[in-house]
Amino acid sequence: MTEPGTDPSRHRGRITAVAIPIVAFTISGYVGNALAPTLAHDAPIVLLLLNPRLRWLFLTSAKVDTLWFFLIPLVRGSVLLTVYFLLGRWFGDGALRWLEARSGNAMRPLLWIERKFHRARVPITFFFPGTIAAMLAGADGMSAPLFFGVALSSIALRVWAVRSLADLFRGTMLQVLDWVGANQLWLTLASVGSVIAWVAWSNRHGIEPIENIDDFIDDVDHPPVS
Repeated sequence: MTEPGTDPSRHRGRITAVAIPIVAFTISGYVGNALAPTLAHDAPIVLLLLNPRLRWLFLTSAKVDTLWFFLIPLVRGSVLLTVYFLLGRWFGDGALRWLEARSGNAMRPLLWIERKFHRARVPITFFFPGTIAAMLAGADGMSAPLFFGVALSSIALRVWAVRSLADLFRGTMLQVLDWVGANQLWLTLASVGSVIAWVAWSNRHGIEPIENIDDFIDDVDHPPVS
């Protein structure tokens, strides 16, 4: 909702500025998960660009150079966290209400983070360096250098831990990737089916996906009233 005294065009421009990357990241995450069996074997860097989750980092570690292994999740994470930080900073409580409404019942276990965030901003950001923390940090007025310093340090530490653990099982993981490559057709079909099933289940349980930019703009511009 546009605040009194705010230029409507600037307000809508801000929403568009965060809507485009959020929708893009959402779609890329689905695509990465769906095509993971094929990409993990044939194009691991592409998989990490689409969706650098810890499980994909662990699976592809043996086939990705150290530089790219650290650079991709840190750069991608920086962009994603910046978007949600700005969403919280620009739209405050309205952005939080929007997230709660779209997440439905799945959001309830995380509401305590919102209640405790102001008193424990640094530890919460360190242990939960994701989009929710970024939005809360922006809405709470946490300084950007402090938030990103803590969040990116946490992400870097997690990536290092995954890399170190994967190195211990390098031989085994290469064998797993060979097996995935030999069976990638049916594994990819199963993966695509699981993503479709997840989206369908989410819709039935109140976790609404961000389907397009227009819907996102409309939802943030008119957040639900509790």
